[in-house]
Amino acid sequence: MSRSPAAWLALGLAVLLGSGCAVVKVKERAFGDVAVERNIDALSGGRLSASAASVLGSAGLDAETCAREPEPCIGQLRTLAAVEDWLAASAELQLLRMNALPASVTQAAESAGLARKPAAPTAAAVPDVAADPRTRAAIEAARYAYAYLFLTPRTPEQRVFEARQERVLRFYNRAVDVVAQAAFEASRGRVGASPVQVGGLELSVALHGYESSEIEQQPEALLASDTLGFDNLRAVYRRDGFGTSLVAVFPRRSAAAGQGPAAASLPYRDTRYLPVTATLRFDGDSLDAVLADRSARMDVYNPFRIESETIAGRSVPLAANYSAAYGIWLARSELARLSLSSLLRPKQARAFSPRVYLNQPYDPDKRVIVLVHGLASSPEAWVNLANEVLGDETLRRHYQLWQVFYPTNLSILGNRAAIESALQRTFAHYDPQGDDVASRDAVLVGHSMGGVISRLLLSDSGDQVREASLSNFDAATAQRLREDPLVRELTVFRPMPQFGRAVFLASPHRGAVVTDGWPLRMVRKLIRLPFDVLRDTAELIQRSQVDQDQLQKIGFRKGRPPTGPDDLSPHSLFMRSTAGLSLEPGLPFHTVVGWRDPTVPLAQSSDGVVPYASAHLDGAQSEKAIVSGHSVQETPQAILELRRILRIDLAEYRRRGGR
Repeated sequence: MSRSPAAWLALGLAVLLGSGCAVVKVKERAFGDVAVERNIDALSGGRLSASAASVLGSAGLDAETCAREPEPCIGQLRTLAAVEDWLAASAELQLLRMNALPASVTQAAESAGLARKPAAPTAAAVPDVAADPRTRAAIEAARYAYAYLFLTPRTPEQRVFEARQERVLRFYNRAVDVVAQAAFEASRGRVGASPVQVGGLELSVALHGYESSEIEQQPEALLASDTLGFDNLRAVYRRDGFGTSLVAVFPRRSAAAGQGPAAASLPYRDTRYLPVTATLRFDGDSLDAVLADRSARMDVYNPFRIESETIAGRSVPLAANYSAAYGIWLARSELARLSLSSLLRPKQARAFSPRVYLNQPYDPDKRVIVLVHGLASSPEAWVNLANEVLGDETLRRHYQLWQVFYPTNLSILGNRAAIESALQRTFAHYDPQGDDVASRDAVLVGHSMGGVISRLLLSDSGDQVREASLSNFDAATAQRLREDPLVRELTVFRPMPQFGRAVFLASPHRGAVVTDGWPLRMVRKLIRLPFDVLRDTAELIQRSQVDQDQLQKIGFRKGRPPTGPDDLSPHSLFMRSTAGLSLEPGLPFHTVVGWRDPTVPLAQSSDGVVPYASAHLDGAQSEKAIVSGHSVQETPQAILELRRILRIDLAEYRRRGGR
């Protein structure tokens, strides 16, 4: 039976197809699906990236087998693949192996930081860091990644647009995170211990950009910054780069060895939450030397002071996270609870003294921004404002943040004196000679009642406040009070010389009308004063022979002196005494006011608590009205305005010859 040519052709094709010849088919896929697939790797998806799987497949190696047992595959791959392919795939295989092993060391290093009251580790709880297989895998992942980045024929600059280089850098940073946790565990109880044995590696540790006083204690915990999330923090500011960002958690001051109650009573508080950036370097200038080395160096940097490092002859930007340490401090400080309890808790033995919290290690070459919160508030009121100042690269390079925390139940004049003392002691502690950049031209920022206090910190009272405060007393009593040291301390003051600019946000310089409304009058009656304040007041009354009628005229109720909220009434003696008190001549200042209802003309408006007429100050360099309630400092517009003011301040400082 004869066949036509077409039939013979069809038969031939069938034979070829049946013999196993592969036929490529084209299938269109959504671009988003392709992008997701390209971004999956050992970190993001828990499996090898497409590029690593391709390298293994081209060498005839099974990806799943290599993921379980990476070492044999890495050895075979060296002679079968290009050097960059080999090193990148090897780093990812080791990272995949690391992720598959129990994270006992990392969990031990972080567990203390996740607890409010860390317990001291017991011998049974401390893992065997020197032999930990997960740490070994992390070291090898970092080693291959380091070799890929710095020891291949092509430079990092030549690969700058390649996705694989960015991926390998992430592998390196994550592996260094795990090694840093292991080094922390290995050195527990031995401050500055070096070298330490971790995962079969002898690891020396070098610190950069820290004063000895900042690291003289052993941290309680080490937290990976990029794994932390924060509620109510609008943005997390970080810098991409080489190394891993961590937060070292140090003991509370009163719990630190050898400090005790005396240290706890000091007004200044160094940050307990120190941001660090860690890198891992392997000795040797050649690829073989780095791969064979059994020792390495971990460099730990202060990211506020050091932004780059020279590695393999090139300047490399260092990774940093500027929000994590601040966020952890706020989350664990419980300052808001303490602020409210100081207002309303009965039977308080003594008022807590104002504290000055440093948000980063003291830097003598950076100027200071001091934040003073308002009534029934705490440094938590500044959460996003402070975070965005820290996140602004220009401002971060030239300023450091201090935050004042004070008891808002006390009188405004009493708090003014106590806060001035706390700030003076803080400046003197960090700069005894007074010649640091940090001790000059600081910027004072106050919100609400904190703005009223800030204005007084920058004013010369002369005899005005004292005489106005004594105007309701008879001549003899007034003279006795005039000579009393406590009265003088409260009513006679001069501008603090360390400040060169001020910003007032929603500040009731002439009182807050809402404080006279019946709901807040009821709250004011519930506010409690500490026993030591009542005792000191009673002793002043007794030695000055003041009668009850005169006390009532100056706002006393049943022998109790006015509180901070009492002073905020437009009709209070405090407001009458400080009316017209101006700032130091020539000192630039700015106001930001809330405008709750923009349909109301600004001059007749209010932020719901403070009338515009009370917040306005003649002579301000700028005044910004923002559609907002009283918590104007939380708005993005107010934060942008403060950043604008600080840039103006920086430019003027430079014109005056500052650095």
